[in-house]
Amino acid sequence: MGTRVTAGKRTISGIVERSRPRKEKERSQQFSPLPQCSAYDHSKAMGKKGKKAQAGKPKKLTPKDVGKRLDVLVKKLEEELKGADLYAPLPLTEDCAICFVPLSRTESDTIYQACCGKDLCKACIRQNEEKNAGKKIAFACPFCREPAPTSDEETLRQLQARCLRNDHEAFTMMGKIYREGLNGAPKDDLKSLDCSIRAIELGSSGTCLRIAHIYLEGIGVSVDKERAALFERIGALRGDVAARNNIGCSEYNFGNHEIAIRHWKIAAEAGCQISLNSLRKIYNADGKMPGKEFISKEYLDFAYRACHGAQMEVKSEERKKHGVALLRLRKIS
Repeated sequence: MGTRVTAGKRTISGIVERSRPRKEKERSQQFSPLPQCSAYDHSKAMGKKGKKAQAGKPKKLTPKDVGKRLDVLVKKLEEELKGADLYAPLPLTEDCAICFVPLSRTESDTIYQACCGKDLCKACIRQNEEKNAGKKIAFACPFCREPAPTSDEETLRQLQARCLRNDHEAFTMMGKIYREGLNGAPKDDLKSLDCSIRAIELGSSGTCLRIAHIYLEGIGVSVDKERAALFERIGALRGDVAARNNIGCSEYNFGNHEIAIRHWKIAAEAGCQISLNSLRKIYNADGKMPGKEFISKEYLDFAYRACHGAQMEVKSEERKKHGVALLRLRKIS
């Protein structure tokens, strides 16, 4: 029961689209920068072969390499999950760096600027474009004033520079580029998965949902529902409401109705309409669907107000004026 979802799409400097995860602080103190950003360079600590690779002949990425890194990542995430409170309040959302209106947890209203690594709302981007329309000046980032990339190569160079600074958003973007063959880059599922692994290591929440989907569908890996559940829990722990909604769906289907409803309540209060709809459907089923005993009329009224409040919090006159359509979370087909 319930609708499993992925995060809504958004753009990268107006060129590439991807799922939007919440952005956490960079953890550059814990992870060293990479000599390559399109995929991990495994040449370190390899003796003479490693020195050759660093001299310009990088070791070719293999499924075995990525499999080992996935195994290591899973162990780290299991340790992160131990003792963690999965029902703790969600981390605060970030604000747009220009208008200071909160960015949505569930909607597609942001553009990632690879030049400075900032998430800006589409309204501010469009307002800046309108302001400079007709003028003999190059379009620039509203935050850092860096000229916007005019080619695929420039976009990739900016993302690579952000990767070297351990920006998990940039690694997520590179994973998207390699997965779909965007911006002139060849399709490469191994490099895509490798970049996604690095993004999660650096604290990405939304990318956890992507890896969970890979394990559920067996895309390039063996189907492993336990690992899929692990990545969804880490995503939820880091603040991704789509991951939390999916946990609710899984728990409800397993018969753990109280646990499922607790997760849906958290997601609904954060503005996830799909989770609110699931709660409402159970309550209005008049006992035909299990779990109504965990949802009171008073709570449902509160959930409506909280969900609406969270959705209104991310709206503004400028966003409405510039026609920023906040898209619903997409269903996994």
